[in-house]
Amino acid sequence: MTRTLLLSALLLAGSNAVDAQSRKARSILARFDSSRPDDRDLAMYRLDWAASLEDARRRATRERRPVLLVIIHAQYGDLASGHC
Repeated sequence: MTRTLLLSALLLAGSNAVDAQSRKARSILARFDSSRPDDRDLAMYRLDWAASLEDARRRATRERRPVLLVIIHAQYGDLASGHC
């Protein structure tokens, strides 16, 4: 009887520890998901940049879309990748 009672107590204590770890893992994953950028935040990286103004004008004419000209004054700017 004592052995059964002890085993039951250990199983109960172990299940509480697993539940606590599970809750902590869910909490960490929820914080991670809330800090990740959503599609709206990443929209700039999905823009289809043209390498030159001439290419952009040709595409704009063909696709009947406007041209957005971005001029980068930074030394390491790379318009083709979307990073300034």
